[in-house]
Amino acid sequence: MKKIISFVVLSLFGTLQAQAQSAEFNTRAAIAARCTPSVNPIYTKDFKWGYELPEMLLKFTEMYESPKRLSKNAYFDSSTQTIRLPYYADRGGDVVVDESFVQTVARHIEKGLQLDVVDAIFFPDMGHSHLLIPEKLMQEKYDRFPVQEMSRFYEEVFRDSQIKFLYHTAEQLKMLDENNQVLPDPKIQHRHRTRNLVGENHSKAEMSLVQNPASAANTVSEVSGYFWWGAGFNLSANKNGCFAYRAHGRVYYFDISLYDLEYDPSDGGW
Repeated sequence: MKKIISFVVLSLFGTLQAQAQSAEFNTRAAIAARCTPSVNPIYTKDFKWGYELPEMLLKFTEMYESPKRLSKNAYFDSSTQTIRLPYYADRGGDVVVDESFVQTVARHIEKGLQLDVVDAIFFPDMGHSHLLIPEKLMQEKYDRFPVQEMSRFYEEVFRDSQIKFLYHTAEQLKMLDENNQVLPDPKIQHRHRTRNLVGENHSKAEMSLVQNPASAANTVSEVSGYFWWGAGFNLSANKNGCFAYRAHGRVYYFDISLYDLEYDPSDGGW
């Protein structure tokens, strides 16, 4: 019998009614003007595990200003006037997404930052997602897509307001001591409590948190009532990124990809 991890949903948003700040920067025309494929990919070796918080923030600034971006990132195809997420050719090829999907993800980023449950948009912090698909919906619709049509699966999911996206945050932040106890720093304890951020998939999306007390790192890997789809999308902010979010009084840019960080081939694939 499958074990369901216990979790608590925390409501954060009764007093926060901020509108999506970056929609004007994520129209199709705005995206078309700046969105190109990356040519200098981020590799796994660009990061490490166990960042101290100030160190992680410095690394974010370094990576934001660098030429390195997510590989196989979403790009604007001028020939078809569409936003395309590269995907495996034998699974249907590129995934076509609407600007509404981009605006939703940007809203998730902005709200995470506003609520102080996220500090940086890249792999060491808020850099990857998982999909929460209602179990009934999974059985009736999404479980029927064959492997060779997985690109269509993603196109449907990314337009479906019943789907939720779960972001594992503080991914490479040092939160535990040698005894797997949360460090005494109040900021680190807060980030540990809030590291499973869930966003609704629509333009007025609100956010919530889930927790897993059974995990030392508070890592949620299943949510009652939802099918857990582990292969979500990845995020990384960069000055040359395709899409925009507002934070701290300025506009930042970021990329989206369906591919995980790769090993550097010049290092023998490690």
